[in-house]
Amino acid sequence: MKINLYQVNIERDTEHRAFRDTKELEHFLGSSDIKSEAYDKVFEGDVDCRTLEDVFRKFNLDRPDGYRGRSLSVSDIVEVKESPDVQKGFYFCNDIGFQKVIFAPDKAQDITKDDKIAVLFIAVGEAPKVVYITPNLEEMQRLVGGYIEEYMPFDDDVAIVCNEEGKINVSPLNRAICDESDGKKGPMIDIIAGNFFLANAPYESENFESLTPDMIQKYTKRFRYPESFMKLGNEIVVVPIKPVSRGQER
Repeated sequence: MKINLYQVNIERDTEHRAFRDTKELEHFLGSSDIKSEAYDKVFEGDVDCRTLEDVFRKFNLDRPDGYRGRSLSVSDIVEVKESPDVQKGFYFCNDIGFQKVIFAPDKAQDITKDDKIAVLFIAVGEAPKVVYITPNLEEMQRLVGGYIEEYMPFDDDVAIVCNEEGKINVSPLNRAICDESDGKKGPMIDIIAGNFFLANAPYESENFESLTPDMIQKYTKRFRYPESFMKLGNEIVVVPIKPVSRGQER
């Protein structure tokens, strides 16, 4: 099967369409029409699949080498270009199954053939999100709001790229960094001030590279909650800011 895969770009998702199925789009936005310009093309190629369900499993359990997107999920669009079993067209991934939709691929941005890399951007007070950047000095400085500093406290090749003057400029505290040398979350060893991002920094490479899907999943979970900090005696205490579930609302 020859396909293209499109996913909502979180930075351009001004209407919060990502991860909503067609029923939710209709309910919250009044229309289930697809906004093609909010999408990126994240994959183009042949896959060993016969059905759309095979494609779903492929991009969740056995993603192709070099794949730059998220796991296939609700709101993603699969374009079937050639298949002996599935009619050509664009298929929207719902909570259950796929729905054929009208989609304008020329309005989406193609990130499969440029020099952008996937990084995990973590802004103060916000959940992590995957963004695609050109890894030059100007764009990295723009993302962190100043001169960049590379920091590698983890046991893999993931680097924290932050503002080296964040603490000097008294930027808001963002996330705690803990000792994880034994594979478990240990004592706090540092606090990152201001916005930062995570990038793949292989030892043998002079440049930052895209985070792998496994890295994205690992560090999205690690930094999923914004944090606040308070001083109790001589210690600084980290307080995760977890969203209130609907069952807890009053």
